[in-house]
Amino acid sequence: MEGIPMNAATLSVPTLDDVNETLFYPLIARYLETNKKDGILHDPKSAEILKGLDYDIAKAKMPLVEGLGICLRTSIIDNVAKKFMKTNPDGIVVNLGCGLDTRFSRLDNGRLLWFDLDLPETIALRKHFFTETSRNRFIAKSALDFSWAEEIPRGKPTFFIAEGLSYYFTEDENKDLLRTMKTHFPGAEYVFETLHPFFLKLYKKKESDEHLSSKVSFLIRWGVKSGRELERWFDGVHFVEEWAVVNTGKNRFPLAFRLLFCIFPVLTRFTKLIHLRLT
Repeated sequence: MEGIPMNAATLSVPTLDDVNETLFYPLIARYLETNKKDGILHDPKSAEILKGLDYDIAKAKMPLVEGLGICLRTSIIDNVAKKFMKTNPDGIVVNLGCGLDTRFSRLDNGRLLWFDLDLPETIALRKHFFTETSRNRFIAKSALDFSWAEEIPRGKPTFFIAEGLSYYFTEDENKDLLRTMKTHFPGAEYVFETLHPFFLKLYKKKESDEHLSSKVSFLIRWGVKSGRELERWFDGVHFVEEWAVVNTGKNRFPLAFRLLFCIFPVLTRFTKLIHLRLT
């Protein structure tokens, strides 16, 4: 990809499985959006990271619409997190499947306690670009290794984020994750991204090729029509709000896509963010 000068000494990326490799996709999307005059978000840290990586980012072949969708969802989560932090400036944020996310550096209010959680190999890579501190701590575990709950203090307002993660888990795994949050952190809030079930079938029909987006499509396992459905999973799950990601920035898409959205409104519900409260 042009326009990203590499440092004299770059970091060799370790061998990652397909799920871990998806961490480069939002990183590239944020970089491209940052370089636009009217970008959805401003994330200079993404460029800094890309300069230090010995990674062929051209192979990701970022489609315009997917990059826009990633940045729109990032912006929505940022705004919800800001609202939580305004009400709970000394609260706790837990970023599940953090990858190379830069949200703490963008949103830090100087008071909150922030945990970035991901698989050990991803956290090892993350440490090359982020410094762990007393308020920004790293947890090198799978989100499904629920022992991570023992590493987070109790008794404070807690906000969980899962961006680009839940659809790689089965429905039962998502239930177990939600139950862990509810049990250990009553009153917590949870914002996560998911897909409409209709599009899971389309993903499964895609042929595998060298595009990262096509490779990971075969790893997608779960979706839900509405966050209200999760209230039926077990007591204490309360639906707060949800957003169809495309609808929050439809005017940013090329004209051809805007016309498609008008003709086939279901396309705007491809991916959504859901906000829950757990009591």
